[in-house]
Amino acid sequence: MSDASSPWVQAAAPTAAPTAAPPQGSATAPGTPWAPDLAPSRPVYDGQLGELYSIYLRHLALMLVTLGWSRFWGRTRIRRYVWNHLSVLGDRFEYRGRGLELMIGFLLALLLVGGWAGLMYLVWIHVFHEKPFASFGLFDLFSLSVVLIGFPLAYVGHYAGLRYRLSRTRWRGIRCGMAGSAWGYGATATFLQFTNAMTGYLLTPVVSVNLARPRIANARVGTLPFAFAGRAGDIYGRYLGYYFLNILAWVVAAVVTFMAIGGTLESFGVSSDDFLKLLSHPSLRTVAVVLAIAFGAYLLFGLLILPLRCWWQAYLMRYLVTHSRAGNVLFATAISTWQMWGFLVLNYLIVLLTLGLGWPWVMHRTMKLIAGQLWIYGAPNGAEIRQPADRGPSHGEGLLDMFDVSGV
Repeated sequence: MSDASSPWVQAAAPTAAPTAAPPQGSATAPGTPWAPDLAPSRPVYDGQLGELYSIYLRHLALMLVTLGWSRFWGRTRIRRYVWNHLSVLGDRFEYRGRGLELMIGFLLALLLVGGWAGLMYLVWIHVFHEKPFASFGLFDLFSLSVVLIGFPLAYVGHYAGLRYRLSRTRWRGIRCGMAGSAWGYGATATFLQFTNAMTGYLLTPVVSVNLARPRIANARVGTLPFAFAGRAGDIYGRYLGYYFLNILAWVVAAVVTFMAIGGTLESFGVSSDDFLKLLSHPSLRTVAVVLAIAFGAYLLFGLLILPLRCWWQAYLMRYLVTHSRAGNVLFATAISTWQMWGFLVLNYLIVLLTLGLGWPWVMHRTMKLIAGQLWIYGAPNGAEIRQPADRGPSHGEGLLDMFDVSGV
């Protein structure tokens, strides 16, 4: 990793070389300049796809028998397998979560939704007097309110779920954890995403950096905190190039699509006037055909333009990783646009063609990608890391389970 690629080198560089190295095994004296050992290493994932599938298929069978209530324990078994087969600096992770904790979290979220339904019923009776609009009923009011509160609660659930998983993760016997407020993160994420949508997504770098910062800077391994030095201004130039290239690509795709449709119609002897008349009084069959053509064109050009999106996503991932650190441990990745494109496209095809049954394969490929593309420079000083004072939340990610598609 070059000096130019790391934001930490300049800040960490000593102003003067130490006169003598401290004795081996002794603690560094206070005020001694930081001189990290940047020996590179990579995580190792040695899980087997067949073993992961056997756990997953058992999980599906038990869900059918228990009408889905065994999913909390099945998810725990999958996490335990994946965590135990990932190692960093020669030591494996451990997952100490329990299925009962996940079920309690889900029941609490269910209780929250039930309380909200009761509140909406009271509003319907005492505020709207049961008939606010001719075609608007109690169920419509409840559904609309769930959509409105579900958007911020999904972000709250993401943060709370990450904090729970970290609190149940151990490395070298040390508990990981996460500080910060999930509700504060949810409010910030909701405001940023709404503002970004109102500005035509021109604030995406601001959103990406300011949502990554609390997730990274609040994470810790024992008493060893992570740090993040990213700034939105660093990546704005690259994003603006991607933004306008993306618009240009979709304009070109739309023009090519209309030209292709026009040429096809002319080959069948249908003029543009006949086509417009057909659209002015469309039948159900005409609407279905137009929608099918539009959907097919969207998928086709979406896949063709996906490399442009992957160009930005790969760059953003490299930026976030190289601007993160844990103590004297630095991180880097060299994931390329084509690696990202192949990863996303194949994952999409796996899930689509297997009707969701290829999900363990996607998880396996994700862990392989992390192990193959993440570089770790240096090692933490184990003598300075202690167990955290708190043990994390007592229950699992119920909000994430309720308001989002919750994976492992």
